[in-house]
Amino acid sequence: PPRKILKRANRALMELFPCWMMVPSAVAQHLPRKTDFDLVIIDEASQMTPENSISALMRAKNAFIAGDTNQLPPTNFFKGLSIDEDEDEDVTTTEESILELANVQFHPKHRLLWHYRSRHEDLIAFSNHYVYDSELVIFPSPTPTTKGLGISLVEVNGTLQRGINMVEAQVMLEAIVQFMRDNPDRSLGVAVMNQSQMEQLEALVLREAETNRTVSNYLDKWATARQGLEKFFVKNLENVQGDERDVIFIGTVYGRDAQGKFYQRFGPINGSAGKRRLNVLFSRAKEQIVTFSSIPLGDFNPSPTNEGATLLRRWLEFSATKRLGEVAHNHDRAGHTDSPFEDHVLEAVRSLGYEAVPQVGVSSYFIDIGVKHASYPLGYICGIECDGATYHSSKSARDRDRLREEVLIRLGWDLYRIWSTDWFRDPLGCRDVLRAYLAERLDGLLKDMDETDQSEKIQPEVRVTSPKISEPVSDSGVEDVILESKGVIPTSHEEVDTVRIGSKLLVRFLNGPRAGALHKLWFQEKTNDPNFSVGEHRSIGTDSPLGAALEDAQVDDIVTFKVKDKEIRVEIIELENT
Repeated sequence: PPRKILKRANRALMELFPCWMMVPSAVAQHLPRKTDFDLVIIDEASQMTPENSISALMRAKNAFIAGDTNQLPPTNFFKGLSIDEDEDEDVTTTEESILELANVQFHPKHRLLWHYRSRHEDLIAFSNHYVYDSELVIFPSPTPTTKGLGISLVEVNGTLQRGINMVEAQVMLEAIVQFMRDNPDRSLGVAVMNQSQMEQLEALVLREAETNRTVSNYLDKWATARQGLEKFFVKNLENVQGDERDVIFIGTVYGRDAQGKFYQRFGPINGSAGKRRLNVLFSRAKEQIVTFSSIPLGDFNPSPTNEGATLLRRWLEFSATKRLGEVAHNHDRAGHTDSPFEDHVLEAVRSLGYEAVPQVGVSSYFIDIGVKHASYPLGYICGIECDGATYHSSKSARDRDRLREEVLIRLGWDLYRIWSTDWFRDPLGCRDVLRAYLAERLDGLLKDMDETDQSEKIQPEVRVTSPKISEPVSDSGVEDVILESKGVIPTSHEEVDTVRIGSKLLVRFLNGPRAGALHKLWFQEKTNDPNFSVGEHRSIGTDSPLGAALEDAQVDDIVTFKVKDKEIRVEIIELENT
């Protein structure tokens, strides 16, 4: 038995494998009592009960408890088989978690406030306002109006019968199939409000995959892409914590019955932890959330004491209007500068013929000045950072000068820094340098737009918005391209995959005019050789700046190349060598 082996070879195994990952029951079942660890980490601690944590903690010299008290608590929901999904009562039993005990007993406590996941501020603005009291640091998007980002609501005229809304399930199935056809390079997850609807919708998707090649190809691809960490799922409200996908579809399920009556019975959402359950649901997406709802808002008037149902109504209103109810979406700072220095820079930018927007952002973090131009319709051409309140409020130089910039660049921002000392010493000289930078930046963006338009006529570009990609033809001998991430620690007999001649890649541009765009590339000796192109992959070679930068790189590497002295960063998402 494993326990006897571990007992006899405990020291040798600890030296060979100093890091162990186990579920709580496995710790108690397999590890001898005298096994000690220098550090025990309990993740998603809000869902773990103290009794399940004891077996790990009793073997720890130090413990690190990580979790969010605003997310799912331990629960016995769905343990029973006789739960009526339509019952208007709290059928769950919420228990105390190890995280709540740790918050009382462990010191020091640290709060992590920076939010990195979302590529659009609306994806977290709702939870930040209604759950986290606007304390999270949210980074603004450079292209907030881009199609395929943010939130939206699809109203469905479905009816609820015995826990299943068949009309809503069919509408969601059609949307899922359309998404898989148009967005093969974006991951998708589907979350619904109860177990019955989950099983029904999952069965519909699997049945569709049997006859629809687009669906089956999508499921097969994402079963392995990104190491299988973002494969397609259909889950219920209770099981979605810990997941994240590019796009999340939410099905609210509830609606009028066959007689046209609407009963405000929302199962676990009506319970004491309903708000926490919804907070998890509304914060799973990196790029987009689409909510499908049959709930008639005109008849949906929950009691103010029912936090879960009240939050659900507010979410539906927010998805429809993009406004946070009775409170303004933006922070009071939005639209106002922080200092006279920023006023001077703002006027200088406007005098050069550009639109200058002060304090771009939604919560806690704002870019001092966002710059737009009438001839560039895709969003901000750059952000200008001054050493004002936001800069000096950071606790460390690491936060000020590196981390914030890294996050913003990943979101697609191009940043220009102006120091107040330089400006007041030589305002005219700084203005001339700024004029040259903005002119060069705008010229580069417009030329790149033209080049992109021309290249799209020859080879379609895969973007993060809703792309149209032709389906591969299997009977021509060209197999479906399944890109598998190789970002794992190699063993002694396994070589790390690197970009070389013949490699097929999926890359994401992190800044510049293509910021956020995904491109499928086929690495060759010569760029744009018509003899070296297949399917959706565009050839790229070592004779181009990007090709030279990509050579010998690995999955998850970020490479840089220059276009007219402007440094462009590109991340390798997936890599396949045949």
